[in-house]
Amino acid sequence: MDLAVNYSAAMADLVARGLAEVDRYKCPAWPDLVSKITGDVPLYVHCPLRVGAGTGTPIDTEKNTSPDWGAMEAMLIATDTSWFSAHMGPQPDDHPDLSGATWDTQVAVITEALIRDIQGMTDRFGPDRVVGENIFEYHGMHLRPAVLPEVLCDVVEATGCGLLLDLSHARLAARDLGVDPKAYIEALPLSHLREIHVTGIQRFDGRWVEMLERAAFPEEDIDRYRGELIDHLPMVDGDWDFLAWVLDRVRSGAWPEPEIIAYEYGGVGREFEAMTVQSELAAQVPRMYAMVHESSR
Repeated sequence: MDLAVNYSAAMADLVARGLAEVDRYKCPAWPDLVSKITGDVPLYVHCPLRVGAGTGTPIDTEKNTSPDWGAMEAMLIATDTSWFSAHMGPQPDDHPDLSGATWDTQVAVITEALIRDIQGMTDRFGPDRVVGENIFEYHGMHLRPAVLPEVLCDVVEATGCGLLLDLSHARLAARDLGVDPKAYIEALPLSHLREIHVTGIQRFDGRWVEMLERAAFPEEDIDRYRGELIDHLPMVDGDWDFLAWVLDRVRSGAWPEPEIIAYEYGGVGREFEAMTVQSELAAQVPRMYAMVHESSR
């Protein structure tokens, strides 16, 4: 079980100076970035794919088009990335006819749409090379049936794909549904677990707002997050407790051991770079590395 951390200049500097250790960097699938990263740390790429429109193929969310499979597969091969990852995140514009439909109809349509899109990937590459990542609604960005554990179980079982368990997405989805987050996660298709993502969840105010203001982000962009509980931030006490529970479930054999646990704080791109605090990485990555490797002994 490897610990991966989002690639950032701050993270790479800590590794180069021997102040932190990681097994891999996690990177967006940007050829120019991948070609520039040097050093002894392997990297893998996280695909910008979203499924759930029901067209039989994912959407490349960076280009808003169908994927260029040749280019994407070449990048996965070059970086020794084990699988294509896709957010299981149907959006309202994907299914305008569902407005006003009964709940049972919405669930059935979304389940079938997710299956159709992931099946297109597994037919092309095989189920072992595809993982689906759980999402949360975030004020209606995604359609609620896609966060239901029973829907995700049906999709994973029907397609044979792996599960990329995003812990913060799961915790926020459970909050939206009004259920216990641990019970919610235990109801997911964990027998197919391949990868785990972890971040801190914090209220977006104070210094986080100030960081985006200093980076000259438009006020309307900042207001999207202001006052909200959001992920991709440093760990706080409750986040560490939750990660300890997760690792205990893996260590006990209750869950399969994932190949990768990825800490998704910091990164590249204007927004991630604006909120990357090197001192947070310096304090937190060694602690997480020790926890992950203790759990895999």
